[in-house]
Order: sequence, then C-alpha cells, then structure tokens
Amino acid sequence: MTEPVTRIEFDEPIVRESVAEMVVRRILDMVRTGVLKAGDPLPPERDLALSLNVSRPSVREAMRGLTVLGVVRSRQGGGAHISELDAEALLGPIQFFLSLQDMNIRELYDARSLIESDVARRAAENIGAEELGRLEAILAAQADTLDDPIAFRKSDYAFHEAIWIGSRNAFLKRIGQSLNVLGLEFRKRASETAGVLQRSYQDHRRLLDALQARDPEAAARAAQQHMQTVFQSTIAQGGEEAE
Repeated sequence: MTEPVTRIEFDEPIVRESVAEMVVRRILDMVRTGVLKAGDPLPPERDLALSLNVSRPSVREAMRGLTVLGVVRSRQGGGAHISELDAEALLGPIQFFLSLQDMNIRELYDARSLIESDVARRAAENIGAEELGRLEAILAAQADTLDDPIAFRKSDYAFHEAIWIGSRNAFLKRIGQSLNVLGLEFRKRASETAGVLQRSYQDHRRLLDALQARDPEAAARAAQQHMQTVFQSTIAQGGEEAE
C-alpha cells in the first residue's frame, strides 16, 4: 500500500528576482559596505552591464529603480552618481506614499509624539549649557519670523535639531530627523492661517523652559503637546502647516 504523501504548506513561495533587482541589490550592498559613497559617480550603462555581466536594459531598469529610491541621481548633461544619501532624498518615495493615504497623518504624528517626547526627556538630562544658549538664540530669532512661514520652518528645524543632538543618542536623532522630513509632505506649503506659528512658538518656549529647568518629565510633556498642536493644525489646514 502506498504511503500518503505529506503536504507541507509554506508561508510564502520562493520568489525569483529579476536581473534588474539583482543589480539593484548589488549596488545597494556596495553603498551599505562603503564601496560606493555619497557623490561617487557610476560608470556608464554599457560599462556597468559588462562589469556585472548583464544586459544594458537590465542596468537601465535598475537605475530607474535606484533613482526612485533616492539612492542614485542623474547629473545634468548625462551620467549618474550616488546621491547625498540624506533623509530628504531617501525618504522621498515614502513621502509620496504617505501623501496618498490621509490615515497615515495620524500614525505619523503618533510616532513623532513618542520619539520627540523621549528625545526631550533625554535632552533635559544630557544637553549642555552651550547648546541651551544656542536654543535660546534660535528662539529669540524665531520670534521675528511669526509673519514669515518659510523663515519660521527653517528656524523650527534648527530648534528641533539642537534638541535631537542634545539627547546624546545618534539613533534617536536620525529617527527624529527622518520623521520630521516625512511630516514636510503634509505641510510643504507654508500656511498663512493666523495663530498657527504663534502657537508653535509658544510650544517651543515651554519646551525650552523645561530643558533649562532640567525637568525631564516636563520636557517630555511639552514635546508631546507640541506634536499634538502640529497634528491638529495640519489636519485643520489639509496638511499644509509649518511646525
């Protein structure tokens, strides 16, 4: 009597990569290991195809994919190079995705609230006197930008960046920076709505006061409240707020 064949169910089938996907993976590996660095030029398509032993159409398709990912940029007049690999370039595709799904605005600011509150808590414990002085100077200058949303946004970024650095955690700094960049998609056109920038400025004042008092919990609450303020104003204006 023949033994019954045992059927094994796998969670996911094996997916075969295309040649273009393998080229993308190879170049990403070279970037990750430091063989290719920000700003490095890439060989012409023909040379890449010969080097990798693939067709030029596969290389062309891979370059398109890497461009969408923000890893590769084309130079004027021809040629391609590795991008600056900064948050703005690499998060571009995610920004576009988020812009298509309004439900993600709430999730984004929920994540920002968690990160920024912990960053503020740590900064209250670790930030130096010189950095606190810089924050005070930024905030003093910010008071003169309440009628200039573009200038305010630049000042806002500098204010938050100083706190990210003051937290003394490079990973939290990078996460905070990345989430801030993602948020720009929802408020990329500066709002002229009366009171929005004033409320953000007041939030910044409370946050800095808590940092100067070396009060971690007050700093965390101030940062969390600030993110709630930004979220509410972003929703009210259809995602076009400055922070």
